[in-house]
Amino acid sequence: MGSKVIAILFLMFFAIIFTSCEYDVDLSGLIRSTDRVEKRFEESMQWNINNPCQTLNVTKENYQILVAADSHIGGMLNFSYLKNLYQQSDYLAFVIVGDIVSGKEEDYLLFMDSISDITKPLFPIVGNHDLYFDGWKYFYKYLGSSTYYFTVETPTFKDIYLCLDNSCGTFGKSQIHWLEQFLKDNRKDYRYCTVFSHVNILRTRRTTSANPMTEEVVYLLDLFAKNNIDFVITGHDHVQDEKTFGNTSYIILDALKDDNKNAGYGIMNISNTDISHEFVRLK
Repeated sequence: MGSKVIAILFLMFFAIIFTSCEYDVDLSGLIRSTDRVEKRFEESMQWNINNPCQTLNVTKENYQILVAADSHIGGMLNFSYLKNLYQQSDYLAFVIVGDIVSGKEEDYLLFMDSISDITKPLFPIVGNHDLYFDGWKYFYKYLGSSTYYFTVETPTFKDIYLCLDNSCGTFGKSQIHWLEQFLKDNRKDYRYCTVFSHVNILRTRRTTSANPMTEEVVYLLDLFAKNNIDFVITGHDHVQDEKTFGNTSYIILDALKDDNKNAGYGIMNISNTDISHEFVRLK
């Protein structure tokens, strides 16, 4: 028994050293999320009743969406740069695919203060670090649902963007069931369909936190292929990558956080003939 305890403590120590992205670490968050995905999904669906999906109307066929991941506020330098870029540009929307903060309320308040002057659509997605330090109650209080969608209508077409919660590594049974039914009922009505979430489904490097379950990954790969999902855009791994399965592109963004030497973001380019993406490095 003693050797098992020592082994567990040893693994926990190295989990802190190699997977912590923060100066503050919630040990429970490295092992599990303190709020379960089923609870978050239930509360998100309740929130959505009073906050229906947004439809963004554009007067031309071409538009762009700004996408970032893993800002880990505290540090504000890179996020402030990107926020100002968004405000001063023609980007239609700004999506942040998780790990916005470290879960502490003071960091949520710092983030909320920083976006108070944004006058254009902003779509936050929950990440595993956002749940640390009992962070779900603050995400829900300040940012609302962790499962929702928004649509874009051009003069000719309609596109849909699904913002999903897999911040624990799993989407959970209820959310997957909702997603199945939603795609069955609605996918045919939209030209392009993109999924935003935090944990990358196709892992390019091993971590000890928020790893997806193999059976769920296999199922989702099939679900996304059958429903002609164009992009699945995530963060979590902090290193940009791109893989293709079927006709779906799986994109991992660089971390935006200040101390990342390869900090960057992504741009989605949508036209009447194509949907594509590009990576942009800040340094």
